[in-house]
Amino acid sequence: FTVVFGRLWCGWACPQTIFMEFIYRDLEFLIEGTPAQQKKLSAQVWNTEKIIKRGGKNFLFYLIAFGISNVFLSYIIGSDQLLKIITDDPTNHIAGLSTMLIFSAVFYFVFAFFREQVCSLVCPYGRLQGVLLDSNTIVVAYDYKRGEPRGPYRANENRAEATKGDCISCTRCVQVCPTGIDVRNGTQLECINCSACIDECDSVMTSIGKPKGLIRYDSENGIAAGSKLKITPRNLAYTVVLGVLITVFLTLLLTKSDIDAVILRTYNTIYQEQPNGRYSNMYNYKIFNKSNQDLPVDLKLLSHKGEIQLVGNNKLLIPKQDFREGVIFVILDKESVKPEVDIVIGVYSQGKLIEKSKLTFLGPK
Repeated sequence: FTVVFGRLWCGWACPQTIFMEFIYRDLEFLIEGTPAQQKKLSAQVWNTEKIIKRGGKNFLFYLIAFGISNVFLSYIIGSDQLLKIITDDPTNHIAGLSTMLIFSAVFYFVFAFFREQVCSLVCPYGRLQGVLLDSNTIVVAYDYKRGEPRGPYRANENRAEATKGDCISCTRCVQVCPTGIDVRNGTQLECINCSACIDECDSVMTSIGKPKGLIRYDSENGIAAGSKLKITPRNLAYTVVLGVLITVFLTLLLTKSDIDAVILRTYNTIYQEQPNGRYSNMYNYKIFNKSNQDLPVDLKLLSHKGEIQLVGNNKLLIPKQDFREGVIFVILDKESVKPEVDIVIGVYSQGKLIEKSKLTFLGPK
């Protein structure tokens, strides 16, 4: 996708960009005003206005960072567990609360001070995307053939006779760039394809009566030769790879089981001889229910004559989004027992075989 369409992820889908441009930046504009008003506020002495605006902004910044951190945590431990922690006595979760406050502080620092430097200095994905670009990739590009030579705008001037291009050197594209680059210098690592410079340049072109598109989405070859996007062998190869990855992902997603079971032979135990001449081994199980409904589970011996006894439970009912663990005894008839034999246990839910576990059963030598 990057080979063909460039760094659209960075400019339009990356959480760093979304949080920065649609939450923190808007909040900053709401409290402190336009960039010019923000510079004026920074330059003035500390007074009541500055304390209220800066203090209120940073308090809200940290509050939002704390909220986002808790949302991320809910993806890890589950929303029910997070709600339980929130409503519980904070003294029972000092370590977790301290970690959350520190993580929120890091989050706050990134969006209050570090900002777009994450994209140009820290993010490995941005650098990886930069490596994938070529002359046919769609990027935010400046049409130098139309814009050069640059020159200031004068009313009623014939720029063609004055040997001037359409770029009037207003530097508005540089001023609105979140990473502070000049798109007129060509494709650069810091460019995240957010198109802020495109919107600003189009408004300037409209105001001076020139056609839009001096800065636009295009490829280097498109600017230089006016050629349209071509499907190259490189593009085709990457498309095939992407198609395979998406197919594998969807297959795994659609065929995944709602039940996941782990059964292991209990460590450091030997066989037990039963009164009726049969032999048993002890195993530990842990069964996960990843669905949104309670599911009954049965364990059946598939490979040999015998039975499975659950310790403490007659039936297994696994609550939704939860797990159960315990101990079972596998009992084999005497004629099936050897010093070491492989057995297979089937995990069933609602009469359907979910998965099989192959285990070792130990008997007398």
